[in-house]
This record gives sequence, structure tokens and C-alpha cells, in this order.
Amino acid sequence: MATNAIIFDLDGTLAYTIEDIQTGVNNMLDRLGYKTRTKAEVLKFINNGARELVRRSLPKSVQDSELIIDTALAVYEEEYAKCYCEKTRVYDGMTQALTSLKKKGYKLAVISNKQDMFVKTIIAKLFDKKLFAVVMGQDKLPPKPDPTSTLLICKQLGAKPSGCIYVGDSDVDMKTAKNADIKSIGVSWGYREVGILNTAGADYIAETPEEMQDIIEKILPTKIK
Repeated sequence: MATNAIIFDLDGTLAYTIEDIQTGVNNMLDRLGYKTRTKAEVLKFINNGARELVRRSLPKSVQDSELIIDTALAVYEEEYAKCYCEKTRVYDGMTQALTSLKKKGYKLAVISNKQDMFVKTIIAKLFDKKLFAVVMGQDKLPPKPDPTSTLLICKQLGAKPSGCIYVGDSDVDMKTAKNADIKSIGVSWGYREVGILNTAGADYIAETPEEMQDIIEKILPTKIK
């Protein structure tokens, strides 16, 4: 029987994380003597990995200095490590939907542009350790929307792209799915507006985790093995 797999983004999809990200960013900026950022600003800066988050958070006058960015990234990682699970929480209904999908035979995975060490730790804190077969953050592979890491997860799960669905909340996620030739579900409860998801090529839009589950079971039905 073919393996059917669902690959999830983390930030804004599985969990609300932005306040802890903002705290890490602002503590970094404060330590370096720069002006702090609002939550709205930080929301604009996320999705392309920690290095780009740090670069965009810094004043424009220093955004071209890789040396300054190296220093700021190291400080950000120190600060985020102190606060990454203070206000981070799973979206209502998500745990129930994921548990149901797993019981019905889907293999579940997580792929994020957040640093791998934080992705693995956050998932371990928020979810049952047996829920996800693969959890992968940004490490040595190119960040999303490059499809390399997503296709690697498909291979690790023993699934073909045609047997996978990618669930995310950003244009980066929708482009990742398209680049990997995987069907995509954009979620409306995350950090980007539905119009952005549609423009980026979302195949489906889910308003709730329950609706997300229904869409998955409709377009990629499976049975308990």
C-alpha cells in the first residue's frame, strides 16, 4: 500500500510563535544598541530563515554587513533560546486533527526555515514524541522555497510527491509545495493573508484545523495499515 504523507510548516501553521520570536529579536537588538521592532514589523521579516530575520530586523544601514549579521545572529540565538517557549502554543484543534490523521494511517512530518535545534525542541515540547515521523529545521540544506528538504522528507517517509500534501501559512510554503510538485493547503489562521496564499498558488485554503483534516482526507484518502 502506498504511503501517504502530510508535511507541515511550524510557525503560524502548527503553533503560534510570533511573540517569542519578537522577544528574541528585540532582546538581540537591545543588546546591540539598535531600535527594537514591533510585532507587525517582525511578521514582515519572518519566513526565510533566522539569518534573513536578523538581517531585516537590523537597521538598513548595516544590513549589507555580513560580519554584523554574523554577530547579531549569534546574539539572537542566545536570546531566543531563553524565551522560545514562553508564549508559543499549539493552535486550537491542531493536536486533535493531527492525532486523528496519524490514527488513520498518514505519516506526518515538519519542515521549517527556523533553526533545526529550535524546531526539534519546540515540537518535542508541544506534541507527543511519536506524532511526527520526521522533524526538520534549517541546517545545511537550502531554505524553503527550495524544495530539496521537502523532497528529502518525502523520500524518508517512503512517499512520492503525488502521495504528499504540504500544509503551511505563507507564500514561501505555497511556493515550496509548487517547487516540489506537491499539493498544498494554505491555512488562514497563520501569519499571512489568504490573498497572499492564493497568489502564491495554494491549491486549497483551510479555515480551521478540522477543515484542514477534511480536505486532506478528501484529496488524499488513506486507510489504517
